[in-house]
Amino acid sequence: MQLIEEFEQSLVENGIASKTIESYVGDVRGFCAFLFGMGVSDPTDLKRFYVVSYKNHLVEQNYAIAVFGK
Repeated sequence: MQLIEEFEQSLVENGIASKTIESYVGDVRGFCAFLFGMGVSDPTDLKRFYVVSYKNHLVEQNYAIAVFGK
């Protein structure tokens, strides 16, 4: 998807570490795949429901939740 490639390129241009880029891009790809699996045709049309559903999906798959600001 071109949007993900543009996101990755912007990270490269901003000097983000390659492992961080790999992680971020992988996360975005996973989220987009989840959205497409739900029948969402435009992943840029974000809704709170999609984000909460994806978070719940990750929890069900035993992904750890990162807590920021602590």
